[in-house]
Amino acid sequence: MNAPTIIALSIVVIAFVFVLVNEIRKRKSGKGGCSCGCSDCAMKGVCHKDQ
Repeated sequence: MNAPTIIALSIVVIAFVFVLVNEIRKRKSGKGGCSCGCSDCAMKGVCHKDQ
């Protein structure tokens, strides 16, 4: 592997980890997995059964 390949792979891995951590934080705070806001969502009852 040469340097540009390693740099590109590192950028992709960092972006993936950032998205994964962001989704875990959103789920723990109760915002669900979608990013629609859920106030007008037709599937609100499926995502937030306890509310």
